[in-house]
Amino acid sequence: MSGRAISTTVSTIVCLIILTFAIPTVQWLATKLIARPEFVGVISSTAVIVCTGFWLTKTKAFRFRILSLQWKMFYYLALIVILGLLIFNVQHQPVSQITGKARTPFEVLDLIVLLPIAEELIFRGAIWSAIQKFLKVEITPILVLTGTSLLFGIEHLGYWAQSNWPLPPGAYLHAFSMVFAGLFFGYFRLKSDSLTIPAVLHMLANGAILLTQ
Repeated sequence: MSGRAISTTVSTIVCLIILTFAIPTVQWLATKLIARPEFVGVISSTAVIVCTGFWLTKTKAFRFRILSLQWKMFYYLALIVILGLLIFNVQHQPVSQITGKARTPFEVLDLIVLLPIAEELIFRGAIWSAIQKFLKVEITPILVLTGTSLLFGIEHLGYWAQSNWPLPPGAYLHAFSMVFAGLFFGYFRLKSDSLTIPAVLHMLANGAILLTQ
């Protein structure tokens, strides 16, 4: 392997590590700078969305537009369900699995709406594109799908690390389950050829999970 190839490989690995833990890191920084903890998630996710969205406008690496009529119908129906889940969970105030505290309305808004958008921009957007660019060959999407899903699971250890260190066994089980969630969201990114559909599915999943807490 040439020096240039090694440099490219190292740069890509560093980039993937930074992107994988971008949201937990921004959240951690926000907890140090923001006096009101209920606003940490909203501000952190918004910052990630703005920064990644700016990157999107420069690179146009992935598509938001829904091309299929069937996917458009699903999208509008899903938005109605998401609104219902949001209202119910704001009133219900589910308890966080990680912190053990009841979630405020702002935290519910973040978990159901903003955080899924931020995570999809990072994992099914930026990381997905970075892996494809690094490989530079026509490959089966399974490799990209698997890679992004593994990193998606690892990311969730960063959430646990903010409140629980050393990590409890439940953190690893949660991260492992998120690998399969990543495979699910990534599959629909491939099927719909749009980042909007996995983002909407992510919102539905988070809203449904809160119902059990």
